[in-house]
Amino acid sequence: MAYTGPEQEQVGKLLETETAALRGKSLTVMVVDDHVLIRQAFIHILSSQSDIERIITAQDYVEAREQAAKQQPDIIWLDMHTGRVDGIAEMSNLRRIVPAARIIVLADLEDEQEAFAAIMAGAQGYRSKQDLDESDITAAIPMIRRGEFVLRAPLAARLVQRLRSAALPLWGAENGTRSHPLVRNSRFNGLAQLTAREREILQLISQGYRDHDIAKGLHISEKTVQKHVQSILSKLGAQNRTEAAYLIHQQSLQK
Repeated sequence: MAYTGPEQEQVGKLLETETAALRGKSLTVMVVDDHVLIRQAFIHILSSQSDIERIITAQDYVEAREQAAKQQPDIIWLDMHTGRVDGIAEMSNLRRIVPAARIIVLADLEDEQEAFAAIMAGAQGYRSKQDLDESDITAAIPMIRRGEFVLRAPLAARLVQRLRSAALPLWGAENGTRSHPLVRNSRFNGLAQLTAREREILQLISQGYRDHDIAKGLHISEKTVQKHVQSILSKLGAQNRTEAAYLIHQQSLQK
């Protein structure tokens, strides 16, 4: 018997309600991208869909916030690399403005760490512009209506493997049965062992930043960042950055 607590039931009911609200509804879709050809391509493809009532566009995050507040889009295709602004943070801003909107992240190139950060931050999908064609864009609409995630199958499999690897230490057998309830490990918390600098770096990792960007932002060498990362993984008992990011995300949920 799988563990289902009050929090999980509440989230599940909320998702069911939001998914049901999209069924049979004429949709408003917003496309946020700083390339005019990308915006025009989406307009051309989406305009052929009978269940889409309005298509709005924004060339940057400022315009996206303004349009979101006015138009209340149901689905947002969001370019993660518009200007020099943090795409993950901007996604959070849009979710505050339009809580019910489903966001599909657009990336220049598929990056597993970035995809993980986007999904954990609330994205309903993640697709690279390099492998996205017209059929993928049109297929995404009914997928979103059904409450499914818009991910390439190989990427979805890798993300599930990462989550499983990170979650396995939290699962334990009960009375020798095959029941594996999810439990919190209160005896050991590796996050408490991290220094202030290590926690700062871990937060940046969880937001999808790479060593080079972290080093530049914190005004330290990339080699120093790598040493901190190794120390973080050792203290957390994590095999990789994705697992470490998952652990800090779990702690934020438990607060």
